[in-house]
Amino acid sequence: MGSHSNVALRIRAQSQTASLSKWISTAIIITMRKYGLYVLFALISSLTIVGFFQNPQIDRKQLREMLVQMGYEVTDIVKDAGKEKYSTTFVRDGLNIPVGYEISPSNSYIWLTVNLGEAPPEASTKSYALLKQNAKVQPCFFYITESGRMMFAMAVENRGVTPVILRARSEAISENVGKTKEVWQK
Repeated sequence: MGSHSNVALRIRAQSQTASLSKWISTAIIITMRKYGLYVLFALISSLTIVGFFQNPQIDRKQLREMLVQMGYEVTDIVKDAGKEKYSTTFVRDGLNIPVGYEISPSNSYIWLTVNLGEAPPEASTKSYALLKQNAKVQPCFFYITESGRMMFAMAVENRGVTPVILRARSEAISENVGKTKEVWQK
């Protein structure tokens, strides 16, 4: 108990003469001397937790700006506020592949989509082949819209998205469209 009171007296004396930052530094040093790595671990853990709970999402305008800064030629597909959708074109396996970019209504995901044309009939061999391809192209996937369009898509979590991440996902979706063309073009 005596050593705890000495620490408290030293901290109290220093706080009266030093600035707040010096007082905090001294308190950390004294505590670290007493408790060693436990305090360092707790400090690092608390900073990690604070960083973990920060959720820097990009908005629709930032998405467009990022695509332009990445050197892509960006076309505005939908201009309605809150529903903006953009497109860039990639060339893979002899195909011009327009990839659409839009942020989900919840702002949680950035959707990359490619319109592949009319969907095949429900009971066709092509439909079955597309379903089999989904296992090979994950996290991308084929799907059919309510209006009968065959689409290829990938959802990117809208948290900490950087140009490097967005470029990698853009390359992945366009590569997968190109390498599966024999299945979806039949």
